[in-house]
Amino acid sequence: MLARGLDEFGSRLNLLPGALGLIVALGANSPEISSAVTAMISGDHEVGVGVVLGSNLFNLAGLIGLGAILARHVRVQRSVLIFNGGISLIVTGIVALLVLGILAPEYSMIVLGVIFAVYVVILSVRTDKIKKWPLPEKLAGRFRDLVSDVHAHAQRKRERGRGGEGGRTRHRWLTLSLIIALSLCLIILSSYGAVHATLRIGSAWGIADGLIGALVLAGLTGLPNVYTASRLALHKNGTAVVSETLNSNTINMVVGIGMPAVVFGVAAERFGLLELWWLLGLTAVSIAVGIYEKGLIWKGGLLIVFLYFGFVAMRVLA
Repeated sequence: MLARGLDEFGSRLNLLPGALGLIVALGANSPEISSAVTAMISGDHEVGVGVVLGSNLFNLAGLIGLGAILARHVRVQRSVLIFNGGISLIVTGIVALLVLGILAPEYSMIVLGVIFAVYVVILSVRTDKIKKWPLPEKLAGRFRDLVSDVHAHAQRKRERGRGGEGGRTRHRWLTLSLIIALSLCLIILSSYGAVHATLRIGSAWGIADGLIGALVLAGLTGLPNVYTASRLALHKNGTAVVSETLNSNTINMVVGIGMPAVVFGVAAERFGLLELWWLLGLTAVSIAVGIYEKGLIWKGGLLIVFLYFGFVAMRVLA
């Protein structure tokens, strides 16, 4: 309901497909973000950081890895892969500096804000506007090609998503606003209940908080995205799978860790170091596999899933 409401809201504002896709992705990531923020508000920084980092790892395995296995082979637009993957790696690196205490929360959020602003500009700018920018002709041409690829991919994804909903009614502004607000409230309340219930169960069963965040909550909040990505992969839309995965991971890092760190601070203990290094490595491997194979193949998917279960084993034994 939230994703559809945001999609209709953005359409009425005539947002470009890339920017609209980012807004819808933010809505789709609200369970992970709400769970992480809820844990941080409660003082469980280890769980909050674990939910975001664990969700990102789960996304790589469940969306890209499993999608490649199911589809066996799908092509991916290299420009979209390099663009989204590069942004995701840079953002993850900044968050690593934040968690390690090398960058203060305020400075890290400034850097993340600048990177995210550039990201939004690329997703929001129209190709005809780029001609007026004071850029060298060759650079401007490549930039136009990248923006065109991003928007074209997002537009095709939206058209496919609406394929069976041609007769869907448009809501009035008040009704649409109420749908978005109600959906968001339900997600936040559900996340609050999930975090506290899971922590109590984990405490009763003697399960460490780190495992609760990085494995249990991360997996639960990521299941809807796995379902969506699997359908996209089976329809041979590898670009959509990769783009949604890396977009989601970038949003999770900025909104789920960067912003809460400014408001609630960073705990004295360093949490999520294993998750951070594994996430950086698995993201790089996923991008490299996609570039080398010019898409997603089942062998690369198996490698990504295998590495994720390696992380699970390391996390349980740590």
